[in-house]
Amino acid sequence: MKKTIQLQIVVGITLALLISNAQSHLFTNFPVYDRGGLYEKSKEAEWPYYKDGAFGPVRFNVQHACGHTEGAMVTTKQVAVVIPTSTTVKRIDTTLSGPWNFPNFEPAYQELGPASPDANGYDWAVQFVKPHAHAAFGKVYPIMGKTSTGEDIPRALIWVGDHPDNNDADLLSTMFFPEIPEASCVKEVQYFFPSAQFCSTVGQANSVSGWLLGTTNEWSKERLGESEVQWSLTVSMLRDLNTRPLPSNCGTGETIGIYPSREDIDQYLRPVSVDKKGHKVHQKSVDWWLKQREKHHND
Repeated sequence: MKKTIQLQIVVGITLALLISNAQSHLFTNFPVYDRGGLYEKSKEAEWPYYKDGAFGPVRFNVQHACGHTEGAMVTTKQVAVVIPTSTTVKRIDTTLSGPWNFPNFEPAYQELGPASPDANGYDWAVQFVKPHAHAAFGKVYPIMGKTSTGEDIPRALIWVGDHPDNNDADLLSTMFFPEIPEASCVKEVQYFFPSAQFCSTVGQANSVSGWLLGTTNEWSKERLGESEVQWSLTVSMLRDLNTRPLPSNCGTGETIGIYPSREDIDQYLRPVSVDKKGHKVHQKSVDWWLKQREKHHND
């Protein structure tokens, strides 16, 4: 996997939003390590980055539980992340003009067409995913599906555990991203990962916080943790213009957005039920989760 594109990890948290919104956001954190010492060099840049073909870690950070209600004993029981992969992944019109510059929630983002492959035959889907368990989320379950080449790949990752409010948890997954083709005019690819927290509070009905670019049939605006801007976990991949310059007809180059289809979000961004031995896992609906009620802590 000796490639030459750059990958950068966007830390998706803005001070202005944190001041205006009592609920802290689920976001992508800095990497904890890399292969080849490239992260040390990236500290000199505005965003951290990796060389292309980046086969390395992405960290999804959880700081608060759903709603972040002061004084309530609310805990995050599950975190779900949908991977922008497989033949149904889409190119979208949403891109970030700079770090944390998420566009307004309205107008809604638009799907521009398939991304695996796209109209030019380029495949932008994430190609490899390996999740890792966390101390607060002792189990992580990949929900499998097919890639564009027919191989199995996690379409979603579901971390299950018991994470109290006001505590940090970095959920780690190793990923492999595709090359930016030499003949393309693309200089940057921004990957958006729809995600959700599924929470519980003793004696109360369960709650959810979805972190999506927009609504879907299953994820109404009321179920989203942020609806002022199109907030989503974000990973940005840069072309190495030194070793692979843009073709002469490309001008300054193009930035594209990659995101799961609305249908895939509804299919995969869901909680799971797990038997006591942790062997049988079944995805459930968001409505199912919201109807549950925790009688005792750690139920």
